Amino acid sequence: MISIISLIVVLIFAAIVRYAIDSSKTSKKLDVLIKEVHYLKTEIKKLQHHKQQDGSKHIIDEKV
Repeated sequence: MISIISLIVVLIFAAIVRYAIDSSKTSKKLDVLIKEVHYLKTEIKKLQHHKQQDGSKHIIDEKV
């Protein structure tokens, strides 16, 4: 009997925690943040690739 009551209490606690996480919208914010980081990584890779192709330029041209 005690084990059934404790199981119900644990399930209610889990439901409350789950609702709190869902209502705070942190998962949506985290998804947006992950997309932004992925976008920034691709931009950095593109810039590094362009920089390697332009390696024959002089330093002055590179800074301008």
